[in-house]
Amino acid sequence: MSQTLPDLNTLSLEQLVSYTAGLSDASLEDLMSGPERSVLLDEYLDRMAKQADPNKIKDQNAVVHFHITDRPGGGADNYEMVIRDGACVINRQPVENAKVTVTLDGVRFVKLISGTADPTKMFLTRKLKISGDMIFGGKVLGWFDFPTP
Repeated sequence: MSQTLPDLNTLSLEQLVSYTAGLSDASLEDLMSGPERSVLLDEYLDRMAKQADPNKIKDQNAVVHFHITDRPGGGADNYEMVIRDGACVINRQPVENAKVTVTLDGVRFVKLISGTADPTKMFLTRKLKISGDMIFGGKVLGWFDFPTP
């Protein structure tokens, strides 16, 4: 049976993080393999753009690609984060060359963003891959003010 999301528009960011952090691994895997996957990924990335710390991104001019694997039916979901002129914009399809590409599966992406996974451990166990400027890639998550569960 496919996991169903609550109405995400009614949830604050804190509630969204708590909701996904409270899901069992099996429930999160079910969610990421069903029709709600793109809804949750879109929501998290849109909220991520809004959580960019203006003081941390004001001098940045960078493009980050997210390659989120294990899409139902094969393939991956690809997103582009453009940080320029003190703003952060998420595109559903990458169009610019990336300074760094972050690759991981949907379950691990949600765990990473919701603060329930250790990015260093994920990287060392090859569940999180960073290509391009790896030092820069290691700094990106620090630009966003995300609550922890």
